[in-house]
Amino acid sequence: MVIREMILARTDQRVQELMDWAKQKGIALRHETREFLSTQVGHDHHQGVALRANEYPYASLESILEGAAGEREPVIILDCIQDPQNFGALLRSACFLGAKAVVIPSDRSARVTAAVIKVAAGATSYIPIVQATNLTRVLETLKESGLWIVGLDVAGNQSLYEADLSLPLGLVVGNEQKGLRPLVRKHCDFLVQIPVLGPIQSLNAAAAGAIALAEVQRQRLTKRK
Repeated sequence: MVIREMILARTDQRVQELMDWAKQKGIALRHETREFLSTQVGHDHHQGVALRANEYPYASLESILEGAAGEREPVIILDCIQDPQNFGALLRSACFLGAKAVVIPSDRSARVTAAVIKVAAGATSYIPIVQATNLTRVLETLKESGLWIVGLDVAGNQSLYEADLSLPLGLVVGNEQKGLRPLVRKHCDFLVQIPVLGPIQSLNAAAAGAIALAEVQRQRLTKRK
């Protein structure tokens, strides 16, 4: 990501340090009112400093497939996650739990925005994110590279805790309301579901994805011992 400009709406010692850093990096400085900055970032819960950058640099599928066969780090595929909060939370979980990369469709999906970056708490700087024009084609490519494709689905015929998730795999998490699209579901090697143990029958996508990925990594750690 190329930073083009630093916008400042405060003056104090900390900001002076940021200004010195920006000058060293050749980043343009711009002083504005706090109200103006709020209109630019879309809210007033900021600290008086913002960076204007080029569009988020999505990774290529080829870059994450290099050496993918046999690897244990899972690839996370998000099938039309549309809520920026869910998307950011899933990126944070994926990064924390050691996923190799995240794949999203280019249509009907949340993109990497300032709001997503904030919720992701730095994850967008570490984990590659691929934007796919055709998600089912990507699933087939991942299979050809040696990954098993596992869909997280409330109608899955296996419990998350009974399926063997220690294989190299891609974990697919569906849309918040509709879950996995039929064609995406068809391209999964198998479907798993999180057992319902209480009166509420569903989880939001971010929570479900984090639980599933944690189980994937638990099985892998156990297998290494």
